[in-house]
Amino acid sequence: MRSVSVVVPNHNRDITKIKEALPTWVEFIEVNLGLERSKQRNIGIEQANGKYILYLDSDQIPSQGLIEECWNLGEMGFTAIYIPEVITTKGFFGYLRNWERQFYTATPIDCVRFIRKDACPFFDESMSGPEDADHDRRVKGLRTTTTNVVYHADNETFLSYLKKKAYYTKSMKKFDKKWPNDKCLNFWWRCFGVFFEKGKWKKVLQRPDLFICLMGLIALRGVIYITKR
Repeated sequence: MRSVSVVVPNHNRDITKIKEALPTWVEFIEVNLGLERSKQRNIGIEQANGKYILYLDSDQIPSQGLIEECWNLGEMGFTAIYIPEVITTKGFFGYLRNWERQFYTATPIDCVRFIRKDACPFFDESMSGPEDADHDRRVKGLRTTTTNVVYHADNETFLSYLKKKAYYTKSMKKFDKKWPNDKCLNFWWRCFGVFFEKGKWKKVLQRPDLFICLMGLIALRGVIYITKR
């Protein structure tokens, strides 16, 4: 019998579309208690009865066939699974962020979202933002990546995006201390290497205009990181 628990921390957002996208056989757990995301995820993990856990944010919608594919991969022996993310926010800023996101799939910048429950640690509740990366580092076992995607409709504007990054940066000292040699903390890899490794340089050459814009955005995030951490 297939057994998957989908955990969604929420802050009073309408998540009807998520429910509609889920197969009828999954266990759906919404946690809407006004707490930090990491705390609400942990409550969901505690409540989950499934053999596997898929955690989504309240603005992420699984594509048709995603959970079925994750289940099948789990039954093949994979403990943790990366899911490619497609940012659907409209406008150039959303387009640029989606283009950037495609470079990160299954890299240390990414994080596994589908995990066998007996291998799923709790999230570090002292972090806000880096808890995803911290959680990913503590998951053990064989990993793979799906062909199906999750759609991310965050509708972030340029200003709200920067505000969120500034908030997340406040927890980076804790992540730095916990994972001092983490690849994400390597300036050259994080800002340049990830875009050129494993043949991804071809995508950069196809859209140098987007890459230039992205470098500007990364530089701005760097300033926020330095001044707010």
